[in-house]
Parts: sequence; C-alpha cells; structure tokens
Amino acid sequence: MEIVNGIHHFDCGPFNWYLIEENARFTLVDAGFPGHYKILLQGLDMLGRSIRDIEAIVLTHAHADHIGFAEKLRTEAGIPVFIHKDDKEMARKPLQLPWAGLLSNVWRPYTAGILGIAVKNGVFTMPYLTKVELAENNKTLDIPGKPRVLHTPGHTNGEICLFFESKRALISGDTIVTRNLLSGKLGSPQIANRVLTHNYRQAMHSLHLLREIGPVTLLPGHGTIWEGNMTEAVEIALDPSHIK
Repeated sequence: MEIVNGIHHFDCGPFNWYLIEENARFTLVDAGFPGHYKILLQGLDMLGRSIRDIEAIVLTHAHADHIGFAEKLRTEAGIPVFIHKDDKEMARKPLQLPWAGLLSNVWRPYTAGILGIAVKNGVFTMPYLTKVELAENNKTLDIPGKPRVLHTPGHTNGEICLFFESKRALISGDTIVTRNLLSGKLGSPQIANRVLTHNYRQAMHSLHLLREIGPVTLLPGHGTIWEGNMTEAVEIALDPSHIK
C-alpha cells in the first residue's frame, strides 16, 4: 500500500488514487467511484487512522472516476476539495466521463469491464461536488505533502498533476498514464487514449511542461508506477509508435 515514503496507493482495478501522509495528517488525491469509499475506510483503519486525519482532497480532474466519494468525504470530514478552475463547473455536474469514447468501444472486453465497475460502484447515483476550492497553476498547496500544482490541460481543460518535491513523486492523474484503457494493456508512459481525451493536441503539448521536473516516481491515475526522468517519460509518451 505504501509505494513511496509517505504515499499510500489505493488500487481499485484500473483506477488509482493516493493518500499522502505528513506528520500523521493526510491529503487524499482523487477519490475513485462512490463505492470505493469503504476501501478508503479499510485503508485508514489499517494505518490506525480515520477520516478525521485527512485535511484535504485534491482532484486531478473532474471525471467521475476521480471525483467518486469526494463529496461524501468532504461533508463527513469537513475538509476542502481542491480542483483547477477550468474543471470547476464540470465537477458540479453528474456523470462526467468521456462517454462517446467509452460507449463506442464497449465491444472491447476491457472497456466493457470498466463500465461494469463504474455502474457497480455508483456512477449513476454519485453526488456531484457542491463546494470546491481552486488549485492554481504553479502554486504549492499548504496541505500535507505540500504538492505543487501543474496545470496540464488536454484530457480535460482543468487537468492537473501534483509534484511532491520532497518525495520526488509526481501524481499525474490522466495527463500521463501507463495503462491503455481500451485494451487494458500495461506499458510505458503514454497519453490517455485519443477517444477518451478532450483535446489530444493540447494533451501532447502539455507533456512538455513536465520535462524539467527531473527524476521522479510517476504515479498515474491508471496503470502501474514508473520510475525515471520525466524528460524520458515525455519522449516515450510522444513517440509516434505509442500514440493512441
């Protein structure tokens, strides 16, 4: 569960979210689907903690598989939810997913499975966010882990990555992933599939913003962790043979 010092990974099939620990306090990054809330509680219990030890939630973007139980946790723990301003309105609407791309590929077993997980875990009944705080580009949030916000639009207009400099870790959301969500294949760093991305050209351009970060542990929204230099990760993702 702890994959980097002070970063705990919750793996819910193809959906990743993370709990960052600092001085016995936590920041949650992304929130799966509503049905995954019980997994958060189980993880906290394993750590000898409760939701009262979480100080903030940060969402990398406003798709339903990342917003999930954020509103429930926000109200029960009385904590802020941070999101980029360009995804603020999307976060306050239900059923935000790249439906056209998903439904046009439902004939694929893996994509059909993803939709099944979404339905089973409450995608059609999940509450939208009623209150959010803004995560501003290149600002360091004063919350556990002290993440620096990097606005990387493309997958959605308000997509962000979070850089935890003291841990040399980058939570990349869906800016850069290591799993193909149509085939399910795990691999090297890549942009989320074209049909699942709002503006693919912009997504490609945004990767260049990550080149100068240097060596990191890359923690994607989908897929397994990757370790190396972000310049290399960007080059791999932009290699024409990897473009989806």
